[in-house]
Amino acid sequence: MGGPPAGPNMFAREQAPYTCTAALLMSLQPILVTSSKNAHGSFDYSVPSSTMLSEALKLAISVVLLLMAVARGQVNAVLNEDSLSEFFSYMLPAAIYFVNNNCIFFILQAVDPTTFQLLSQMKTIFTGLLFRVFLKRRLSSVQYLALVTLACGTACSQLPSGKHGGRGAQAAAPLFGGLLSLLSSLLSALGGIYNERLLKGRPTASIHWQNIQMYLWGVGFNAIAAWQKDGVAMARNGILAGFNRSAWLVVICNALNGLAISAVLKYADNIARVYAHAIAMMVTMAVSTQLFHAPITPQLVLAVVLVGTSTLQYNLPKEMLVIDDQPERSWHDMKDVRPKVGHRRQCSHDLETDSLVKSLRDNTSEADEQEAAAPLSGTGR
Repeated sequence: MGGPPAGPNMFAREQAPYTCTAALLMSLQPILVTSSKNAHGSFDYSVPSSTMLSEALKLAISVVLLLMAVARGQVNAVLNEDSLSEFFSYMLPAAIYFVNNNCIFFILQAVDPTTFQLLSQMKTIFTGLLFRVFLKRRLSSVQYLALVTLACGTACSQLPSGKHGGRGAQAAAPLFGGLLSLLSSLLSALGGIYNERLLKGRPTASIHWQNIQMYLWGVGFNAIAAWQKDGVAMARNGILAGFNRSAWLVVICNALNGLAISAVLKYADNIARVYAHAIAMMVTMAVSTQLFHAPITPQLVLAVVLVGTSTLQYNLPKEMLVIDDQPERSWHDMKDVRPKVGHRRQCSHDLETDSLVKSLRDNTSEADEQEAAAPLSGTGR
């Protein structure tokens, strides 16, 4: 038995704003995080505190939007008979996002933003595999080939160039960043699939109420992590120590990015989220060449082409996969349905038999009419 049907078209009028907004914010996220690093490549502010503030900002925005929806009469009921179990069901995706959001900061300390975006495309592979395992969604052979192409593209981004072939002592940092990127991609795919099931489990529920339940857990997890990691410094200098304008931009971008991804999962699907990430990768590469003077190597260009092609191939609709074969198949169908010689003779014989039977019926009808009309003629005379 096949899996659930595909989600709505990500380019439809209802879904396109969410997908494009998520792509824009995803492209800004690594750039802003990189810009917030100090001269030594580390952060002056607490990373757990930054993610906690992002979760708190998402929670505050969701509360305001929910109150506005209730005031306008757009939300009739918020709670139901399973509200408690529903609240605890959001604990798992919140924990997954908590680990993933903190991984991003450490990844961007080891690799540049463009490499981070390319390695993050591995989430497409994990999304396809997890769809097959957990949601029983079947992938076509074309989609499996797209996953292989994607793996080749992400590998190309890590190939050393002839001019800068040896990384020497810095080899450990890209390796560590690559491993963390794989973990981040797996967690992103797992959290996205689970969160999509929760968001679409109650189609009539307000997305703002669903987000509130998730972000309550997110604030709790990140508050515990911030206190364990930087509790002494926070008690001495305050929770906002080291936060400058760049750090606050990271907080705002992460909050808006989370809200946009939630809308994509609610009204589109995980495939749209992955496609938005591919668009973000292209934007990040273009901006990084101007802001951070990152070189455009042949490996990077090839990787971008492979990743972009793979993403498009993975999301090709079935109509585009069969339209080119339609004329040839029609010609074969016409050839296959052409009757054979014996069959043509049988058809000709059947036509002749039908004509003979029809002729006999017509003659019989005329004879009957003449017999019936003869007595009437004699009486008239």
